[in-house]
Amino acid sequence: MMLQEDFQLWQIATLLAPALLGAAAGVWCVRAARVYARLLAMGAQADATSLVASLRMAARPRRRGTAKASATVSKSAWPWVRGISVLSAAALAVVFAAAIIRYGYTPAAMLLAVAACMLMLLAHIDARTRLLPDALTLPMLWLGLSVAWLGWGAVSLHDAVAGAMAGYGFLWLLLQAFRLLRGVEGMGHGDLKLLAALGAWLGWQSLPWVLLAACVTGIVFAMLKGKTFRPSGAYPFGPFLAAAGVAVFTAPPELHLYFY
Repeated sequence: MMLQEDFQLWQIATLLAPALLGAAAGVWCVRAARVYARLLAMGAQADATSLVASLRMAARPRRRGTAKASATVSKSAWPWVRGISVLSAAALAVVFAAAIIRYGYTPAAMLLAVAACMLMLLAHIDARTRLLPDALTLPMLWLGLSVAWLGWGAVSLHDAVAGAMAGYGFLWLLLQAFRLLRGVEGMGHGDLKLLAALGAWLGWQSLPWVLLAACVTGIVFAMLKGKTFRPSGAYPFGPFLAAAGVAVFTAPPELHLYFY
């Protein structure tokens, strides 16, 4: 009995470190997205240089004067910002721990954690800027294909390539149909690249579930924000795609059997 309790405590201890690392990564993603949006507002280009600069600036410790100034400017929004940081930290803590439970301390778990950070960063950037930068979506796409090619992921290379093609192709066809019917763009091309990247990681079989979860959560969010059952207006779709992708990432293996 004592050995069993010690083993359970050891298991909990092995998950504590990745969970804490995930929580720190979640806060870092929120700060990086905030800095990236500020750089774009100052006239910077939405390229890899601006992204790398924002990641570096977010990793630096805050100065006391800067923190006070930002608190003064956005004092009313501070509880909301803090809540977003807490939710992001909790989400990545769960993802990092789930990756260790599923794959152990392997390269597959590490790369899955990297993909989750990319999704978190993309969600916050899209929510702030209505942009999904190629500097994140394209590396995530190629990383997913590389993981499948190496045999480290949950899907085969065939399914990963099919997922990337289906993810981009389906939304592209939907975009063209919306343009013909309404005469306007229904979504940005960044959404197409993000779904292609998710297809590379999850395979084509999981894409219907990702789209269903993203659409349902997006509609519910629009109804709650507009306080109506017939919402109108445009909302960024990237955060809902990213959240749905993370949810499928962290689904237990038993649930993944229903996807295939």
